[in-house]
Amino acid sequence: MVAWGPHAVTAFPRTNMSCECGLMSDGVSTRIVGGTIATPHLYPWMVAILNGGKMHCGGSLINDRYVLTAGHCLNWARKEDLTVVLGLHDRVAMNDGTEKIMGVDQMIVHEAFGSDYLHDTEDIALIRLKQPVHFNAFMAPVCLAEPRGQDIYADQVAFVTGWGRTVQGGNPSRFLRKANVKVLSMAACRNTTIGEHILDSMICAYEFETDACQGDSGGPLVFESRPGKVEQIGVVSWGIGC
Repeated sequence: MVAWGPHAVTAFPRTNMSCECGLMSDGVSTRIVGGTIATPHLYPWMVAILNGGKMHCGGSLINDRYVLTAGHCLNWARKEDLTVVLGLHDRVAMNDGTEKIMGVDQMIVHEAFGSDYLHDTEDIALIRLKQPVHFNAFMAPVCLAEPRGQDIYADQVAFVTGWGRTVQGGNPSRFLRKANVKVLSMAACRNTTIGEHILDSMICAYEFETDACQGDSGGPLVFESRPGKVEQIGVVSWGIGC
């Protein structure tokens, strides 16, 4: 569920020195079961949120000071324990020379956030970074979609990215991964076994044997509006299994 609101591949990303958002770098990706290992730095808005130095959640850079993520990633966390890593691909080595580790100045969870530890509502939050980000080829913002409702994307293919577990109960992925998912209409989403929990502020996306998993929470659901240009249409929130 998305709240609305070791195969190394070498690539030389297109430099983004402007503040234009949603630009993907050039490159290819390596196909693996259940998704892909992303081309390094193809998605420069993607960030890792660490809690006590361990992989916790994903997030997306939306401007030079703020990261968008899920409310449940922050609601029970202390900002002193969190760090945000930008420009990351290999979370184990972290030695590409592209990474930047930043502290958290403020956590802002949606005031109507609620959770029963399985289904979250208004599951969206912002992190204010301690310092502004200087955009480059490895860290740049994503565009945010206009609030037009999920049905405008119904039956379209979007994608999620993250370092979450590759199987339920397994370990987080070493490398950033991407998975394509199909966006469901609101009617189709409410006609599922989880339909009673679906609110108008949510968007559903699914693909058989391909999905976000634990650790991918907070990462962006992204739609490629034109080749090489994307907009974020949701935040990974909750689901049933992986």
